[in-house]
Amino acid sequence: MTQRETKYWPTLTLAFGVVFAVVYSGQLLIDGSLSKDAGYQTATMVKNTVGNGSVVFSWLFHSTHIHFSENLAIFLLTGWWVENRVDDDRFILGVAVVLGIGANVAAALFFQVPGAGISGITTGLGMMIALGAFERLFDSTVRLMKNIPDFTLSVVFVLWSIGAIGPLPAGTAVEVHHFGAVFGTAWYATEKVRYDFGHPPTPQNS
Repeated sequence: MTQRETKYWPTLTLAFGVVFAVVYSGQLLIDGSLSKDAGYQTATMVKNTVGNGSVVFSWLFHSTHIHFSENLAIFLLTGWWVENRVDDDRFILGVAVVLGIGANVAAALFFQVPGAGISGITTGLGMMIALGAFERLFDSTVRLMKNIPDFTLSVVFVLWSIGAIGPLPAGTAVEVHHFGAVFGTAWYATEKVRYDFGHPPTPQNS
């Protein structure tokens, strides 16, 4: 595999974060309110107007301020970790198409569950971190203490996100989270087989 140049700043992750923030701000503007459920009201209006086709972009929407803030914070952390290990084009494709559109469309097709938000994305990214960190626990060239926190925190997060431990907020489309975990595993396997995902980029001379 050709090593990528070292990348310290999560430029694409931050760009996605800006998009999510702009979309949520638009939801509030459309509703003309800063109430906690303004995002939900706009998302519902769009779904009723567009119909089932809205599932293609409903992953960009959020229902409440807390929903948006929590998802964004988790995305920035997990996105940074994954972005630093895959090429830019594949990161954009994986986040937007595989985990974003893919998880929401799959949940709608198989369970008739309309999802809103990026929880499918964060669950998928968390699964990739868990798998990558687990593999590196057995890599003698990597310091063990560096990967234990990554592995532990990502596993706990994924288990919580899919409803295996602790309660999820009422109204959570957990099916989207399940597909996010499945698609995240598939993305990881593809990256591992073809691009050696488990290892971060190595510095190169210019």
